[in-house]
Amino acid sequence: MSSDSQKMSSSQTTNQAQPVQNISIPEIASQWTGNLVSEDPIDKKHRLQQEAYDACHKRWRTNFIIFIAVVGLGFVFFLCFQTLNDPTLSPNDKKWATVFVSSIVTGSIGFLTGKAVG
Repeated sequence: MSSDSQKMSSSQTTNQAQPVQNISIPEIASQWTGNLVSEDPIDKKHRLQQEAYDACHKRWRTNFIIFIAVVGLGFVFFLCFQTLNDPTLSPNDKKWATVFVSSIVTGSIGFLTGKAVG
């Protein structure tokens, strides 16, 4: 029984926290021999060219999508305007054309004025 208590007391002493040494940051920094070199000039040139290409492609894609949307809405607006000016069509046909024209105008004004969110 006494040997078990001796083992316990010795294990308790080994689990106790050791005192922390004072760490000097300037001392560690003076011993550090790492190299803080920026990226290779060839890699940097390639990365900048790739970023320029990506930005150009993104602008072209965005402008193309906006152009297609404007042309499509313009075509629908033209058809609705023709429907409204045709005297042979029924008032019911003119009613749905009015709804489309008002939706296009309202959406366009909302897009142009915009509202910053956030």
